[in-house]
Formats: sequence, C-alpha cells, structure tokens
Amino acid sequence: MKNIEKRINVSLANGAEYLAMGEIVANTGLLVSQSPRNNANFDIIVNSHDLKHGCRVEVKHSRSQFKANIKGEEYDVLIFIYHPCTIENNKIKYKEKTKRKIYVFPNNIVQKNIQGKTGTNFNPKNISGGYEKYENAYNFITKICKA
Repeated sequence: MKNIEKRINVSLANGAEYLAMGEIVANTGLLVSQSPRNNANFDIIVNSHDLKHGCRVEVKHSRSQFKANIKGEEYDVLIFIYHPCTIENNKIKYKEKTKRKIYVFPNNIVQKNIQGKTGTNFNPKNISGGYEKYENAYNFITKICKA
C-alpha cells in the first residue's frame, strides 16, 4: 500500500474530530454537529438546546509534538488532542505510559500564543500561567453556549 502513513494521518485527523464531538456531548450535554466538510475555519458546531447560542470549534491533534499549526481565527475554541504515537509496520503504536490528553483553549489564548515566521505555530507550553488548566476545560464551550 502506497502512502500508508499519510492515510493513517488523515484517519487520525478525522477521528480526532469525532472524538472531540463525543467528548463535548459527554461533558456538556449540548447539541453537537460536524461543520460542512472542507470548511477551513472550524470543524464542529455546538449549540444550546434552544439554538439561541452557538460555538465554533476548531480541532487539532498531534501524535509527535506538543504543538499545532493554526490557520485562521474564525473559531471560538480550539480543541487540541495530544496522544504520542508512531507508525510502525503500517500500524499505530502508542507510547507506553502516555495517555491521551484533550485541551480546550479559548480563541484569544491561542491567538496570543501563535508564533513563528509563518504566524501559524501554536505551542501550549508558551501560555502564560500554564497550559494545564485547559485540560478538559469544556466549561469554555458551555459558557459560550449559555451567553
């Protein structure tokens, strides 16, 4: 099979969106749907039950480095999924003793911490006050949808 690593990466990216959708529903009870495909601005739409308030969610995942490339800023929160793994013999191999972590960053935090020559490099480790408080911080989504 040609380009198996590329295919696995695409599958992981698509799977990250579905994982994020499930986690949002499980942690907030809000209505969640996937945005139209090929929308470069955000991946998920979250709504209150009365559909009066909504939230746009961008999803990024990384299996190699604790950072992501962010293009655009037309989202309310970024869900960043980090689960270190490698691809060996056409299979995903997760590193021992490493658990998947999911972070929920408000747009303004992400935009303040984008660096690099291209202006797209987001490294959560650069967040003033630490990135740890954003782990499983679904309250940012709930707050926007209850505004």
